Amino acid sequence: MDGTYSRRDVLRGGGLVGAGLLAGCLGSGSETDSSSGSSSSGDQFVVGSKTFAENKILGYMAYEIIKNNTSVEVVDEMSFGATSKAWDGLVNGPLDMYWSYTGTLWLTHPPTNDSPIPDKQEQYEKAKAEMESEYEMEILEMAPFHNGYGLNARPAWIRDTGISAISDLAAAINAGQTDIRIAIGPAFYNRPDGWSGLLEYYGVEESAIAEWNDNGNVMVVNKGLTYAELGAGNTDIAMGFTTDPQIHSMDLQPLEDDESFWPWYNPVPCVSGTDTLEANPDVKTQLNKLGPAIGDASKMRELNGRVVLDGKSSQTVARDFLTEEGLI
Repeated sequence: MDGTYSRRDVLRGGGLVGAGLLAGCLGSGSETDSSSGSSSSGDQFVVGSKTFAENKILGYMAYEIIKNNTSVEVVDEMSFGATSKAWDGLVNGPLDMYWSYTGTLWLTHPPTNDSPIPDKQEQYEKAKAEMESEYEMEILEMAPFHNGYGLNARPAWIRDTGISAISDLAAAINAGQTDIRIAIGPAFYNRPDGWSGLLEYYGVEESAIAEWNDNGNVMVVNKGLTYAELGAGNTDIAMGFTTDPQIHSMDLQPLEDDESFWPWYNPVPCVSGTDTLEANPDVKTQLNKLGPAIGDASKMRELNGRVVLDGKSSQTVARDFLTEEGLI
């Protein structure tokens, strides 16, 4: 279509196009223990993911439900790359689908928008309409759970300090309580929707921020170590994500984003090429079952924990979940 970002290679019914052939030849370093399901038509559907555990679990849910419930041959390209690489793989090949997030679609991919939409359903609908207008793709049903940034603390600390929301934290810092310790990751520290944007949005004064930093109580640590610092007693608050399994395993409580700084990040299956699902309607039916089956963030935390904390493979966790839910 005119004025759209077109994918080079689109899966068309009954045929194997260049993207599918290329995907079958590329090494992905994936966890899969079976390269594809049986296919009576010769079609291939290339499923990718980003590199972190949750997105790989979601990717393998898609892989397994298509493999088990349709005649389409499914190809594993999990851990394809971070956000920009995965998106390029969807738009330009070789990926036929991966899971993105509504906030990412709305704020990150061209045409980008400057501010989030407070209502998650409205943000989903507008992001879906925009992506489908600008690109040759379909955005399927979003999952109910949200995976965004969060600040987590122990319930006892929250009870003792009375700080249960980010506005409470901002007020405390402005009042001179810069002895509060917080551990954040480097990406969060440098992102506009991270540390600096959060402090500005909640009205933390520059002089208070300077004092907080000078006291050494804002710690920037490597990704994944914020919870370790909290567990060791080196910090009071740990930056993380709302579906992190440590929230359950460490019995933590997220501080409420009571003034709605962060956008909604609900997972959505993104499928490249309008012909893809027209040729394979069963694929759309199966993919749209996944989000509602997962439900809320607590279930996703549990599934993430099976990988991050228990050491299981993402594919095993995905397959077990689908079996438990009667989806395969």
